[in-house]
Amino acid sequence: MFKTPGKSRWVYLIFFIGICTVVMRALLDSRFGTTSVTYVLIPFLISFLLYHFIPPIEDGTRVRRVAQHFINATIVMLGTSVFIFEGFLCVLFFMPIYYFGVLIAYLNAVSADRSDRNSLKTSFVPLIAIIAATEGLSPSTSFERQNSITRNVIISANIQNLQENMAQNIELSPTRHWMLSLFPLPQDIKAGALKVGDIHKMQFIYKRWFFTNVKHGEFHLRLDKVTPEHIQTRVVKNDSYLASYMDIKGTDVHFKALGGGQTELSLTIHYERRLDPYWYFGPLQKFTIEKSADYLIQNIIAKDSRIITKRKL
Repeated sequence: MFKTPGKSRWVYLIFFIGICTVVMRALLDSRFGTTSVTYVLIPFLISFLLYHFIPPIEDGTRVRRVAQHFINATIVMLGTSVFIFEGFLCVLFFMPIYYFGVLIAYLNAVSADRSDRNSLKTSFVPLIAIIAATEGLSPSTSFERQNSITRNVIISANIQNLQENMAQNIELSPTRHWMLSLFPLPQDIKAGALKVGDIHKMQFIYKRWFFTNVKHGEFHLRLDKVTPEHIQTRVVKNDSYLASYMDIKGTDVHFKALGGGQTELSLTIHYERRLDPYWYFGPLQKFTIEKSADYLIQNIIAKDSRIITKRKL
């Protein structure tokens, strides 16, 4: 391993975990918990403190020092998540922001001599971090949160067969896109009807740390409109783990008969982004919802039918 004074290093790391636990718990319980203050400014401050207080590698190269910093930061983040009862997935999705920002800041800092403690202060990185941390603090500093994605496909089945699939008991395949496989499937699904006013219920059990720190929640989807051409749903309850990341509003499913036993299907999912910064969580959530739409079409609506073409809008 690195030639670092091990004892003093771990003393500092434990100290930082304690400080981060107090700060992050207070932030997550406040209105700032989903803003860039939590996901940009605090990580920047942590990196600044780690850089200045953790003993450096003796005779270490720049690359080894950066690697050491990343290891120290990962230990602090994972250790903090244990004490604030946040999940492993939260850390997994958050850390790329940290790595990206710290890489820029750290490379800028180590370009000067390590003994020059004022090098980081005079860099442009702190200013960028402060400006970026204002996102989400007010409507004027927030990007659009209401989003919709649409998948259009042509399926070798008629409308009646597709709607019959949607009315059956739901059995979800464990084979999913790698992004979706990071999230648990519902433990129990109560569905099996396709009438206005029906509520489909899903129960989720999310084990934040693989086998412990369990969160139970439910997802209720109400059918607001059911016609041969259009099925509209609305989420009426969501206290599952999903609610921490985004607010899923509902779906619109449109059917158009093409003749020859084929149907053009359009599935739209409406959701609200809850996390900042937009430049990171926006594309990430859009990608996840797109893959979710593909999964729902394949496993529920077009079950046992062949999808001829597909495209997104």
